[in-house]
Amino acid sequence: MKRLKASLFILLCLTLTVPLSADVSAVIVDIMGEVQVSRNGSFLNESEIDYGTELYTHDILHTGPDGYVELSLETPVSPDISIKVMEGTTLFIEHNLTRQSQKTTLNLHRGAVRTRAATLIRNGEFNVKTDSSVMGIRGTTFTVNTAPDTAMMVSCREGKVVCTTDGEDAFIQPGKIYETSSSGQAAIRALAAEEIDDYTRSWNEERMEALMINGVLSLEHYANLYLQTAPGFLESFTELDSKQEIFRKWEKIIEKGQTMSMGDATKDKIALSNGIIRLRSRLPVMEHVFYTLYDLTDIVGKSPGQTERLSKTAGRTLQIYEKRQNEFIEKLTLARYYFKIFLEIDKQSSGHSLTPSDDLMDDFLLDDSFFVVPPAPGGGF
Repeated sequence: MKRLKASLFILLCLTLTVPLSADVSAVIVDIMGEVQVSRNGSFLNESEIDYGTELYTHDILHTGPDGYVELSLETPVSPDISIKVMEGTTLFIEHNLTRQSQKTTLNLHRGAVRTRAATLIRNGEFNVKTDSSVMGIRGTTFTVNTAPDTAMMVSCREGKVVCTTDGEDAFIQPGKIYETSSSGQAAIRALAAEEIDDYTRSWNEERMEALMINGVLSLEHYANLYLQTAPGFLESFTELDSKQEIFRKWEKIIEKGQTMSMGDATKDKIALSNGIIRLRSRLPVMEHVFYTLYDLTDIVGKSPGQTERLSKTAGRTLQIYEKRQNEFIEKLTLARYYFKIFLEIDKQSSGHSLTPSDDLMDDFLLDDSFFVVPPAPGGGF
């Protein structure tokens, strides 16, 4: 793997030294192979990642090609959640309290996880979220697999899971699986529990083969998306980044557990709100495009002669993409960090209410799922 891409082993998000959601933690109970964790935008030392290591909300967990981690998660929505993180996976966990419920969400940007959750509290939710879909459970053991072409497969071994894609719900129980294609089409298939593992291997192999065959088409598509999304993201980021004085002040306030007056907090919130709103609308798509290009360039690069078929524009764009990867990692990470600081400012501006002060902040970190439709390598299902 190229050294230039090593830092992509983190998810583009950030947490504070003292986590804002201190009542949510995940403890490593099993670990093998290459595993990396990012906190505050920096990697933990290898010696710090072992059995018993505690991960907080918005810590970034990445497993390499031979990596595996099992987490025991404690959250207000359930006292017992197990998460098995498979190889080649990047994720983070967040907890959000709204007017309607408490939600703990595992944000899966790439790879695969298997989760088992005990009964949830009333009005409590535990979800696994990908770019395109949300899987909500009620005492369930299920697996979510994602592919570089944005396709997804959900299999359920016990209990029930509701899969939501493009606003449409589907309920999956043992004996059925749920799939979405790269174009967002959803389908339910019958599949016996003993066939899940073999089917999953075949599913992954088929998508890899399709990407190898149609990789140039996908790279062209996402290179074009990168050209479209990067300028707007950078503009929005620069606007917020110019408010460093406010962010640094609040970082110290949060680390020390201090509070500000409602008036002072409201003043800072007003100063940041426009930039936060603009950046929030652009960040999820930018993250999606950035990570998809990372996977595609790695996969297609293994096929001799593929990249030589790219148009000159796409070729130059991918050169820029690789050259600026580290810069974008820093900016994307800081963007999520700014959101997290802003949530605390909003909380204090509303008198430390447990819920956000207005509709703007409802599900602020739990962005709606979306599809950035690729050119459907290999066709649909």
